[in-house]
Amino acid sequence: MDENRQDRTIKASNLFLEVLFDGISEQIMVVDETGSIQDVNKVFLDEHGLKKEAVLGRKCFEIRSLRGSHCDLGSERCPLERAKKTGERVEITRGHELGEPEFMELSRIMYPIAAEGKPRLFVEISRDVTEYRNLIRKLKTSEKKFRTILDTVTDAIISINSDHKIVVFNNAAQQIFGYSREEVLQKDLNMLIPSQYGDHYRFVRGFLEIKDPKIMGKSLSLTALKKSGEEFPIELGLSYHEMDGDITFTAIIRDVSAQRQLEKKLLQSERLAAVGQTVAHVAHEIKNPLMIIGGFSHQIKDSLVDDKAARKLDMILDEVSRLERLVASIGDFTKVYSLVERSADINSVIQDVLKIMGGIYSSGKHAFKASLASDLEEINCDPDKLKQVFMNIITNGIDAMEDGGTITITTQKSSNSIEIRISDEGVGINEEDILHIFEPFFTTRDRGFGLGLPISYKIVEAHNGEIFADSVPGQGTTFVVKLPVV
Repeated sequence: MDENRQDRTIKASNLFLEVLFDGISEQIMVVDETGSIQDVNKVFLDEHGLKKEAVLGRKCFEIRSLRGSHCDLGSERCPLERAKKTGERVEITRGHELGEPEFMELSRIMYPIAAEGKPRLFVEISRDVTEYRNLIRKLKTSEKKFRTILDTVTDAIISINSDHKIVVFNNAAQQIFGYSREEVLQKDLNMLIPSQYGDHYRFVRGFLEIKDPKIMGKSLSLTALKKSGEEFPIELGLSYHEMDGDITFTAIIRDVSAQRQLEKKLLQSERLAAVGQTVAHVAHEIKNPLMIIGGFSHQIKDSLVDDKAARKLDMILDEVSRLERLVASIGDFTKVYSLVERSADINSVIQDVLKIMGGIYSSGKHAFKASLASDLEEINCDPDKLKQVFMNIITNGIDAMEDGGTITITTQKSSNSIEIRISDEGVGINEEDILHIFEPFFTTRDRGFGLGLPISYKIVEAHNGEIFADSVPGQGTTFVVKLPVV
């Protein structure tokens, strides 16, 4: 009775294994060390269109060759040989021509099986991975196209996950922010846009709570931070993508520093033009009355015998002279400059200016230092008018250093222009005042008419150049003059 039960159990186990063996969807082949087929499952037979009797005992490469799949038993490429040598699982993928245009790729996994007292057996499981491999190739092609597009656009593209970690950082982002991709991936967005410049934490948290996309697609104006620590203005557009509950936020970022500078320059030019027209009209109206007042005052003075009255007339004449100088300065500001251009070396122009200013301020209280680039080419300019510009700026710098200090002038080549930087160690200019320094009659000094910088602006403008100032209160001011090379 026990033997019968044991036989039934063994038969049932064998039947279960046979059903399992034939029910697996992959091709299964069992071979010995010589490559002779010991067993195959139903899927293998169906794929090859053979009966089991026609397969058992034959070499594995013979059966495979029937379907156009060639393998070299005994070669290094044979998974059986590799499994025999290593005694470990071996996996290879091979393509098989099935006739134009059909092509199949098989993943073949060879498992060694140790059977005590018997020759070693090897089980090979083959799976058709054609569709899977094609999908992988399509995904790689798609990813390559995406990466190419991502890295050729001129705007920075940055993506973050719901934890504020950066997951995409394209080439333009590297150029704009100064970080390499490796430096920022999986780092917090805070390193690029600190929370004081834009509370993205609050935005992400609020969006995850209510999923309200009203801010998406809109352009936001924020301040960002470069690796160098420099702040700069950006415009940012947001979008988001949700997949399997995971949300990715993508920002397209544009550095608008040049645009803002251009807008500021345009606004300044428009304001100067409007003020210039008004000033020209006022100067014209003042000129004739001044001449009359001055002329009659001289006549009256010549006929006076009262010393006290004569001194009063002298005061009147002094003020008339001051107003005449003002009108002359206004004329310098309002006139259209016709430049007397010639080829000149900017470094030589600056050295001449420094000799003049050194002679005027020779007390030792103020010093002058120059660092002039040796590779500058000559440019077409009006050297005399540029001397006036540099002297105006240096004079302002000296006035800003009541306790003394150093004026530093540097020159360098910058793309298609020559850049002259004139720095002082004075009190600096606050942010509000710096917007008006090129406007006529604006001055923070006790003396002067406030026309030196506006005239300098017009001279540089006539050269098709640029002039602007950078200043930190208490740390001095730097005026930058850019003159075109061509």
